[in-house]
Amino acid sequence: MEPPIDQYEVLNDQGHKTGEVLDRITMHQQELWHGVVNVWIINMRGEILMQLRAPGVELSPNVWDVTVGTHLRPNESTTDAALRGVHTELGLEFTTEDLKHLFNIQCANPMPNGTTHKVFGHVYMINKDVDLKTLHFNPEKITRFAWFRLDELMTGVGGTETKKKFFPRANNYYPQLFEAFQTWM
Repeated sequence: MEPPIDQYEVLNDQGHKTGEVLDRITMHQQELWHGVVNVWIINMRGEILMQLRAPGVELSPNVWDVTVGTHLRPNESTTDAALRGVHTELGLEFTTEDLKHLFNIQCANPMPNGTTHKVFGHVYMINKDVDLKTLHFNPEKITRFAWFRLDELMTGVGGTETKKKFFPRANNYYPQLFEAFQTWM
């Protein structure tokens, strides 16, 4: 029997499954390691699609973030999670051939509420033009979408004034992301 969809596998600090499955709130409150998938959509002009997180979301409200971010469900592949996330968060359909794996990363992200969001992230990119008017999203989770030039994003994430406008990501997530984008472009 499949666990409910709000259940996630607990990972140890090396990223291996512990056999324990918990709900999202418990996972975050206890600051346990778990898997996530990020999908960045880049259009043919090299602009990056970002979402503005809604005021009522649990982690980091009112900041710009990855196009799509989703938790891995028990026994779900990272590519299935990526495609599910793009469909449920944006209403778009893509195939595994559209996904380009960029990197994996372990991050302990500091959250404004004082907790640490501990994740093993699987980061993908989709290079497609997307009309923002065709996106279907939950306004309780996402306020809006906008295209950012890579240099805007790099300046925004790295600048002292605008740093608080973007989802906090520890370790070298953003540097790895920018290097991957620049290599691709």
